[in-house]
Amino acid sequence: MGIYQIQTNTLKEKELQKLGGLLSFTGIQNIRCPNELERQRYKMLAQAIDSTNRSLKWRLVKDDLWINKKGDIGLKEVIAIGSEGFTFVDSYLTRMGFNTEEPLNTIIDTSTFQKLNSAFYKDKKHIYRHYAMAYGGSFSTFEEADHATFVALSDCYAKDKNHIYENREGILKNVDYKTFKVKSTVSGCFAKDKNGYLSWSDRITGDGLNDEYVKKAISELDK
Repeated sequence: MGIYQIQTNTLKEKELQKLGGLLSFTGIQNIRCPNELERQRYKMLAQAIDSTNRSLKWRLVKDDLWINKKGDIGLKEVIAIGSEGFTFVDSYLTRMGFNTEEPLNTIIDTSTFQKLNSAFYKDKKHIYRHYAMAYGGSFSTFEEADHATFVALSDCYAKDKNHIYENREGILKNVDYKTFKVKSTVSGCFAKDKNGYLSWSDRITGDGLNDEYVKKAISELDK
């Protein structure tokens, strides 16, 4: 005997979640709140991941690139655990894509690997892109980029001889290459060209231009 909560999943199937055993059924022990049970699971999962990371003895090589005791190379990222980011843990992308493709060991040249900004990296052969997501991102070669001329412009933007790039969008098709401008004194992801101002990959228009934070960025860009 026990106390159970009946839930209906996305397939409209009934699921039972046990909230307490015989002691709860008889009133001797308090029923555990479903939310508390969920938080406990998230906490245990985070502890398990941290324990695994410690056992692998990860150590920094350079520029977000780490190596463990088995010789696996991993790009370190911080991911959320649980709904609405109950807690956060370190995680390591050891394979390309969403940690499902070729091992990074077989692709990356560690001696020439370097971080360009918060999303782009390079070595002697490739430009790489880390697409960060709350519950685990992806790491891939950025084939669109021209390796010889690719440079970071800021933490949010980069360029090569052909295009302007933004960390999340990739190639920006709505900008004027020749007049595109960023400034190191600007806080946040802002840029300008002859057609106006951008926040990340979006044009700033209408009421957005009156936001105090945006106006401060524009003032710096216009200097």
